[in-house]
Amino acid sequence: MLDLDGCVWFGNELAPRAAEVIAGLRAAGLGVGFLTNISSGSTVTVAAKLNGLGIPAQPADVLMPIEALAGHPLLSTDPLVYVLGREEVARAVAQVATTTTDEDAADLLVVGRDPHLTYGDLAAAVHVLHRGGKLLALNLDTRVPVEGGRVVPGNGAIAAALTAASGVMAESVGKPSPYFFTAALERFGFDRLTTMMVGDTLDSDIAGGAASGLITVHVGGSHFSSSASPPVPDYSLDQLADLPDLLSLTKS
Repeated sequence: MLDLDGCVWFGNELAPRAAEVIAGLRAAGLGVGFLTNISSGSTVTVAAKLNGLGIPAQPADVLMPIEALAGHPLLSTDPLVYVLGREEVARAVAQVATTTTDEDAADLLVVGRDPHLTYGDLAAAVHVLHRGGKLLALNLDTRVPVEGGRVVPGNGAIAAALTAASGVMAESVGKPSPYFFTAALERFGFDRLTTMMVGDTLDSDIAGGAASGLITVHVGGSHFSSSASPPVPDYSLDQLADLPDLLSLTKS
């Protein structure tokens, strides 16, 4: 299972040799699934981007948090949901839950990354939590790699601000939630004991993969972690292009 942001691509730039690596994995008979914390768009748009960058993919090859939201335990009681995020996220949540724009009525706050977030948006969200609402983040990535070697604040940074203001801890739909990894294994038809999680983020890809019993492979030069005891991957690579060499070594 491959992460996308910071592993297969950086914004709209494909990682070096990524298309070649993925084609080689498939030619060797290995299953490839894309497990991403992207909180906007859909598996259709993500698959379209992969195809546009030269990596053949179908929507069924991708799992993202919004696709797994419906089965999350916090939605099992049919709460009234307030959404903090882009309009497309609000529409997607509305397809699987009862939503409201009234912060005085909501039972659950669902948070997706929104580059146009305002202080007023945060204030309304904190009010939901202050009244006793629960906090569910589509993912807990504190930062997202983009073009030019830059990073931008991720959804986890927004969730952390809400926790700091309210005292309410966030649960996650996406990585590193074991719920998400189990859903991915089922979607892709992979065996837990023979599946690798390959990604660049220690706190989501590696921590979540390890907690779910997967082989973990960290790629990239950044070992950023918000944890005092960062998770240790089974293997570390400079970039995705080095993965075929690793697989050759592990077979010998």
